[in-house]
Parts: sequence; C-alpha cells; structure tokens
Amino acid sequence: MLLIKDVVSQADESRSSRRITLKCIPPTFPDSHSALKDLADLLFERFKEETTDCSLDAKVVLGRVARDLTPTSHPGHVSAIISCADVLSERYEKEESRADLDELVTLRRAAWASIPPLDPRRQKSLSALDDCLYKCFKRWGSIADLEEVISLRRLALESASPQDRCRSLVHLSNALRERYQVLRLRSDLEEATKLASDALALDPPDHLGRALSQTCLADCLETEVGDVHAWKLGTDSSNCNPSDMQKMIMNIILETIAHMPPRLLHTPTGILCDRDAQQRLFVQSPAYSGLFSLTSPAEIRSKVSLSFGFTMFSHRWGVGEPLLRDIEGRRIYDLGGTEGLAKLKKFCLLSIRRGFIWAWSDTCCIDKDSSAELQEAIGSMFSWYHRSSLTIAYLSDVSDTASLASSVWFKRGWTLQELLAPPTLVFYMRDWSLPLNSDANNHKTEPAMLEEVQKATGVALRHLKHFCPGMDDARSRLNWASCRRTTRVEDIAYSLFGIFRVHLPVLYGESAENALGRLLVEIISQSGDISVLDWVGEASSFHSCFPVDLVPYQTTPPTCSKPGDHAGRNSLHLEATRKLYSTLAKQPRPHFVHRRLKLSSIAYRVTEVKLLAIATGSVGHTYEVHVAHLMPVVVTLPICLEEDPSTYIFLRPWLPKWAENEADATWELLAQLEQPFNALLLQRLPHNQYRRIASDSAITARVQDLASIGDSEILSLEII
Repeated sequence: MLLIKDVVSQADESRSSRRITLKCIPPTFPDSHSALKDLADLLFERFKEETTDCSLDAKVVLGRVARDLTPTSHPGHVSAIISCADVLSERYEKEESRADLDELVTLRRAAWASIPPLDPRRQKSLSALDDCLYKCFKRWGSIADLEEVISLRRLALESASPQDRCRSLVHLSNALRERYQVLRLRSDLEEATKLASDALALDPPDHLGRALSQTCLADCLETEVGDVHAWKLGTDSSNCNPSDMQKMIMNIILETIAHMPPRLLHTPTGILCDRDAQQRLFVQSPAYSGLFSLTSPAEIRSKVSLSFGFTMFSHRWGVGEPLLRDIEGRRIYDLGGTEGLAKLKKFCLLSIRRGFIWAWSDTCCIDKDSSAELQEAIGSMFSWYHRSSLTIAYLSDVSDTASLASSVWFKRGWTLQELLAPPTLVFYMRDWSLPLNSDANNHKTEPAMLEEVQKATGVALRHLKHFCPGMDDARSRLNWASCRRTTRVEDIAYSLFGIFRVHLPVLYGESAENALGRLLVEIISQSGDISVLDWVGEASSFHSCFPVDLVPYQTTPPTCSKPGDHAGRNSLHLEATRKLYSTLAKQPRPHFVHRRLKLSSIAYRVTEVKLLAIATGSVGHTYEVHVAHLMPVVVTLPICLEEDPSTYIFLRPWLPKWAENEADATWELLAQLEQPFNALLLQRLPHNQYRRIASDSAITARVQDLASIGDSEILSLEII
C-alpha cells in the first residue's frame, strides 16, 4: 500500500518527471507481486474517473505499474498494455509531448504483436498503432513512419470484412497519396487512384461512407492534375528559384532511394544505414552541392543515380553469418570473430575498390524478425538485383576454374534470380581471385565465363546475358530451378516469384506443395501457358494437375515440329481442321476459380481398359487403354483403374504457339494433330468434376486417322 501511495504522490508532486520507475519489492514479502498488482489495478480503475491534470499523471503512472506487474504469461498482459496506452494517449492529446507519443507507439506495437491472429482485438490494435504512427508522420515528417503506416493498412485491407473494405481502401489510398507527395513515385499515385476508384465502386449511392470515397478519389485526381500542370509550366531547372530547385533535387533523391533496399552498408564507414541515413549522408557530401550547378532534371537524376549506385552480394550462407542485430549501430570493420563477418568485410572492401559506397547483403540488411519487412524484401529482391550497379557472386567452394561448374552456388534456389537479374555480375573464387585469370568488369560479357555458367545451369546464353522476368516459356524457367534446393522448403517457390514477375504473399509455414501450387496457379491464370501441366510423377495435394515438387520439370518435353510442305495434305482434312480451330479459338483460356482449373481441350473417350500386369514393388499397374480415335496406349499407373471405361477420358491440351492468322493457325493445328502428344488421363467425379491421374511415365498417344478430325470433341472441364 505504501509503495503505490508513494508512486501516486510522486505523480502529484512532480509533473516534470514523466518516467517514474517501480521501487524494488522486498523478495521476502509473501505474494507481494500479486498483491501490488491487484492494488495497482484497483487504484487505476479509481483514477480513471478523475479529470484533473494531476489525476491524469497518476493514471499514467498507475497504468505503467499495472503493466509492469503483469507477467507476459498472464492472460491480462495484453489488456494491461492497452490500458496503459489508452491513458497515455489521453495525456498526449492534451499535452502533445513527443516522449508520450514515442512511448505510445512502443506500447501499441507491443500490444499488436502480442495479440493472436484470430483474436477480435487484433484489428482494433492494428488501427490504434496505425493512428499513432500517422500522428508521428504528420508531426515530424519521417517517411519511415509513413511506410510503416502503409504496410499496416495493407494488412488491414487483407483482413477487412466486406462492410469495412471501402474504408480500408480509402485509408490505404490516402497514405499512398501522401507518400507520393513526399517521394514523387508515380506508382504510388496510380495505386492510390485505383484504390479510391475501387472504394467508390463498392459504395452504394445512398451509403453514408460514399462521401469519404468521393473525397479520396477527388484528392488523388487533383494531385495528378496539379502535377501535370506544374510540369507543363516548365521542367528546366534554370528557371527555378533556389527553394524550387532544392525541392526538385530532394524529390529526385527520395525517388532514387525509394527504389533501393531500405538498408545498405555504407562501405567507407562500415555502418548500416536506413533510408533517412542514406539521404543525410548524401546531403552532406560534395556531390549534393554539385547538383545545384546542373541545368536539367535529367542531368540531376543521372548524377543522383550514379551517387547511389550500390553492389549486391550473392553467396552461400556459411558459419557465423552476421545478422542485423549483430551489426546495427556498429562499424563492421571493428568487429571480428566469425567467417561470415570476414566475408562481409571483404565484400564491402571489394565494393569500395570498384567505386561503390553502398552495399547490400542478405545476411544483415534485412530484419528477419519482421514478417512485413521479410515479405517486402522477398517481393523486391529481383528488382534490387536488377537495379544494382554490380553483383558480386562469391563461390566459397571453388579453388580453381576447373571446379567452377560443381559449385553448390549453382544448386541453390535463391541464386538463380541472383544470376539472372543483375546486368553486371562478377564471380570470385574461394581466395577472392577472379576465375579464368580474367580482370573482367562483367562476366556476363565474357564468352568463356558465360560458357562455363551455361554448362553449370542449363540456362540459354541469351537469358544469361539479358534476362526479362515474366511468363514467357514458363516450362523452361521451371526447368532451370528443378535441380536446385533451398533450406526452407517453401523458398523453392518463393525464389521464383521475381523470375516470373508475380506478386504473391509469402506464407512461411505452408507446405512446399502449397507454395508451388500457388505459383503455378498464377502462371496459368496470367499467361494461359499450360505447358506446366506436362509432367510425370507424383501429384500434389494442392491440385491433381500439379506435381508435388519441381523435380518432374527436369525433363524437357518434346517440341512440336513446325509445319512443313503443305502439298499433299487432304483438303477434307484441312477443312475439318479449320472448323476444329474455329471452335477451339472460341474457348475461354485456362484459368482457376477457387483452386479449380477450367480447361478447354480436345477430349477422347476411353472405350476399354485391359489390365496387363499387377503392381509389384515400386512398379505400378500396367494397362492397355483403348481410346476413341486414338491408337491403343500402354500406361503404368500407381492406382487401380475402375472397370467402367466411361469414367475416364484422355485430354489433348491445345497449345496455339504460332497462330498469326486463321489460315496459318489451321495448318499449325493440323501439324500438331499428326504428331504424338502427351495426354492427360482424367477420371470423372461426382458433380461433373474431374481429377487427373498421375502416371509413372508419359502417356504418349497418337490419332488413328486424320479422317476422324471432324469427330473431335471439345470439352471445357473443371479439374480439381
């Protein structure tokens, strides 16, 4: 009792001393901790009703006491943090003390991190943290606070209920528009406008929140119109007054930094810098002063980009790799003791020798304890390597050029994008010497080195020199990754997101099958490329048309030969093919709806199934399958087929590769029909759904007679 009274009297007597800490509790006093907590809670509830300044200070002190006395394992721990934050927020609204707001952010962050995902308080806690950080941004203008607000609002939008979705869209739009006004990133304003439009489309005309959506969209459009007008008035910096010139230069600096990793090592000092520190160091440099003598935004942009050139590190993790917490706030050159740290120092020194003051390593430049930052890093990694001025690849297991291709670096999942993305790449061996005794500035322009890398990876030279991320030739891109491995099984799919230019959430803890399945769904949905369905082996639990892993893509499917001489082709066959093409061309492209594949193909009905051999050991059941309009096919399957053949069909996926016009497309289709093809064996399920039956080897089928083209059946099936 005396202890709590002493705490309260301290609040009454000294308004200037904001942080009053708990005095030591005698350890010999029985149940003292629990009794003090109960007393603090009681007094805290009593003082909540008081409205004087002294009582407000007392409430803050008692809130801290109640929080400190509540163990983290106690069910009321989160409630104690929230209550303490609430009274601190009340005092901040009256006095606007920065110390209170800083402490409030810490408390709100701790509360949100402690609440389980399904707890109904989590959304409200996220909103409270958002509000505090936004106040920090509006008061002190820190872009880091605004970026965290944007991350939180993205999370809020993902989990928003239908009735709250419009408000979440508007809040995220407003934050992006404000970031645009600081960093001048066109993509921010475009996304903000789209989100505001989406919110307005969701709001009924008579909805109370419609005015909020309308105002948000108008603000975005007004910002866009104002910027266009400003640039039309003149972009020559020679016409700017000093304040306008400084603002334009700062906008260019901020835009440049925004496309770089959020943390970089400053190689001259060995200190890790966030974006604010990167900006501050540049403003203090002679290069910044020199910008004011330039006469055009293009020249300024070029000089700023040159000053912020950065190197990226590509390597296999080893022993004692330094993490963010190991080097933050310290000079790496003053640290020692591990192989990983020695490697990091050598990388930074090489960067300096090659003329770069900024460097990035995946070991220490990402806060891996932050799921939001890890998500952003994985989503941005390909872009960072692509934007880098130089990527240094360290092959720690290579002592001479002869063993180059055997390096484990060529077998790891993440290093595939680190090989393809950067325009400038230099390899170093174990002793930090260059292979092939070269003094190259870019091994991507060295024919001898490219030949070695091509042998080690199977990637075509044109992709090694100039790689474009996207969906083109998806089957080949999966083939490049099929022999690679990652420490975390999900990463084998995540490491391909940048290569395919897809933006998907990173969900550590999901299965590798689920991660790969989500990627393959995105590939088919965006590109319509169903070559990824051409595989043999074990089927995934995610979808019957997907393999359990990337291993089946190690095999390259046979390519269809291009049509040769048209002479000698039966005109009746050609007319039947033209009609078939006309029907196929009207079919919807492959797509997924709730993990169900909608696929239009040429279908062949199974008419008879003959068992040739029963499964023995690892060898499955062997069948002779008779199919309408096809030659009999012998297949080996891991399951027993049912006696009723009408349950099964063969599918011939249609791959329109060369169709420029209907005449050429018809000839192409006829050429395809003449050739053997890898069929998909499907089993009909209830509710008119189908499931693919995986096989141990390719099901190679061939039409009996081209005269049957006119009888071809086109089906649009739902496959699970």
